[in-house]
Amino acid sequence: MDLKKRLKDIAEFLKPYQKIWENEIMLMYPDPLADYPAEWIEDLIRLKDTDDQIRLERRDFKGLIQNLSLLDFYERIEELCQIDHSPQLPDFPETPFSFLYVIPKKQHEIKKLAPIINDFYVKNHISSVVDIGGGIGLLAQSLVNHYPLKVISLDMDHELQATGKNRHEKNAKDKSNKVDYQLIKIDEGNKEFQDLLRPQMMSVGLHTCGPLAIHQIKASQESGIKGILNFGCCYHKLAKGKNWQNISRFAQSLESPIEQNVYSLTLASRAHRKMNKKDYDFKLRVKLYRYAIHFLLIDEYAQDKLISLGNTAEKIYNESFAVYAQEQFQRIKLHCHHSPDELNSYFANEKRIKLIHDMLAAGLIRNALGRLLEIYLLLDRAIYLEEQGYEAKLMECFDESISPRNIGVQAQLKN
Repeated sequence: MDLKKRLKDIAEFLKPYQKIWENEIMLMYPDPLADYPAEWIEDLIRLKDTDDQIRLERRDFKGLIQNLSLLDFYERIEELCQIDHSPQLPDFPETPFSFLYVIPKKQHEIKKLAPIINDFYVKNHISSVVDIGGGIGLLAQSLVNHYPLKVISLDMDHELQATGKNRHEKNAKDKSNKVDYQLIKIDEGNKEFQDLLRPQMMSVGLHTCGPLAIHQIKASQESGIKGILNFGCCYHKLAKGKNWQNISRFAQSLESPIEQNVYSLTLASRAHRKMNKKDYDFKLRVKLYRYAIHFLLIDEYAQDKLISLGNTAEKIYNESFAVYAQEQFQRIKLHCHHSPDELNSYFANEKRIKLIHDMLAAGLIRNALGRLLEIYLLLDRAIYLEEQGYEAKLMECFDESISPRNIGVQAQLKN
């Protein structure tokens, strides 16, 4: 893949839709659909079947879209989202006891990732792997127990590391080769972290949250580390600081670099988890009530900003809108001057219900852009590493339905 061309193509595609991806639909009320093509929403409103809506959420649009310009939109996104898969390598040498008490998602990630790390380790004569933000060290322990490799696990959570050490004491196959747990702040400006890194090492970050990915990449590059493998997540946290987006000179040189705000970064972080019909129907019911109370607070209570309502018990959504609304008013400590009948009548208004359903259809359009926003961030990181003397690439390592943040940045220092 030509990383620079792909980044430029994605930026050019995203720019005309900026008002869509950078704004939550709900926050655009009372005119939430102003930036959405009306004919696209009309086409999507046809999809009454939940299974069809779930398919579209997964970018499986073939046979569902009739409007030609909307079909072009989805097809171009699919084209720009194409990423090479990780190489075929010998399977992870697991035993019946490899994954005791390990959730299926983590099992899947380790089985896919560990062979890639081992292959790079052996071919490039790596001295040790540094597991960035390793937590209790499930990946680190798997690498030590099953290959075995030398691994250092870094984290700032003492309790997690203590749990990991205790687990490793019980399960270590080779008592002379254990994971080296170190309590270190992972920050490119932290000298202790920087001093730990050596050229013959490989740094690995599995789901490095927000700026942690940037710290891993920049500190590893500054140390001249031989190999880097990074998977980002929680991109919304990048909105809290500067110099965490468009870190490559190439991205900065674009006529209009894509600078994401907290709403688009949240969209890029969105977990495209596998949903069944029951889950999806519940999600829609939540949005119906959430959008309606947002309208109510603006229309009748002069609350023109989004109010955080927190988590509501699932059973509340099986009650009337009045029950839901009264519970939310208590939660935000705002007096409700509407009676239950008035609240239910407000919700049942035909024009209002239609607007909400149109917004849900528009949400399918906006959600389709999330994967591109994520890939833009990852391409920028890979290009940065190329600019620093690395051979870099993106690769899709995990099954997206199991581990949604499944694209890794892999880089090797050139000789």
